[in-house]
Amino acid sequence: MTDIIVILACSACGFAIGKYFERRIRGKARFFDDLNRYAALFRVNVQGRQLEADLFNSQFAENCGKEFGAYLNGGKPVCALNAAEKHLLEDFFNCLKAVSSAELLKQMDIYSQRFGELSAKYTAEAGKAAIFPKLGALLGAMSGIVLI
Repeated sequence: MTDIIVILACSACGFAIGKYFERRIRGKARFFDDLNRYAALFRVNVQGRQLEADLFNSQFAENCGKEFGAYLNGGKPVCALNAAEKHLLEDFFNCLKAVSSAELLKQMDIYSQRFGELSAKYTAEAGKAAIFPKLGALLGAMSGIVLI
C-alpha cells in the first residue's frame, strides 16, 4: 500500500513541477505577444491619436495580460527574461522618449520587427508546453518506482 502512495505522491509532484514550467513558458509567450501588440498600437498612437505615453500605458495595461500589465505598471518583468531580452526591452522603452515623431516611428518599426520574431518564437514554444505536466507525471512515477 505504501508503494502505491509513494508512486502517486512522486507522480503528483512531477505533475506540479511540469505545470510550473508550462505556466512559465506560456506567461513569457503572452508577455511578448502583448509587447508586440503594444508596439503596433503605440505606433498607431504616434501617427494618429497622440495620447500621452502615461495615459496610453494605463489604458493598455487594463486590456492586456497580467505579465505585461505588471511590467507597464511596475517596471519589472514578472516573467523570466534573459539578459538580451531585458536589454532589448530597456532599449525599447528608452527609445519612446525620442525627440521627433519621425525618429520615433523609425525606431518603432525596428523594434516591432524584433518583437514579432520573439513573439512567434515563444508562441511556438508555448504550443509545445502542454507536454511538460505529462512528462513531469511520468518522470515522477518513474522516480517513485526507483524509490520503492
